[in-house]
Amino acid sequence: MMQEKISGNDTMCHSGRVSFTIRGAFCGDKTLPSLNQYLEAIGCNPRAGGRYKKQYVMVIINAIRRDLKRYKTTSPVILHYTFAEPRKGAKRDRGNIFSLADKFIEDALRDCQVIPDDSPKYVRNFTHEFIYTDGEPYIRVEIEEIE
Repeated sequence: MMQEKISGNDTMCHSGRVSFTIRGAFCGDKTLPSLNQYLEAIGCNPRAGGRYKKQYVMVIINAIRRDLKRYKTTSPVILHYTFAEPRKGAKRDRGNIFSLADKFIEDALRDCQVIPDDSPKYVRNFTHEFIYTDGEPYIRVEIEEIE
């Protein structure tokens, strides 16, 4: 399996896309919780969903502000995700990882005014790739502007 290293805080990728990276383990040894973890939390307490979202959207907003500075677009975008999950331990269901992360990340991009809205008018599509790492987990998001 592939392992990738992250360098610096470069916001421009080789393809001309801008990117930001959420680095670190904020949910156990993972970067963000899965949809199953979120549903379990709101099953225990209906208000837990709001707290969960607020907590993890703030982690994402910090990464956006650090890496993208004041970048904004009014063009539609395609979001390209790379999820680097810990190699050791149980492998999580990729759909559960991606679905919640995508929602929280799109909301954070909207909240930071990187994109005007997270509707299909502005977020036209997305791709996702999963790799496994022995190092720190991360999620890299590349933003490709399209016409």
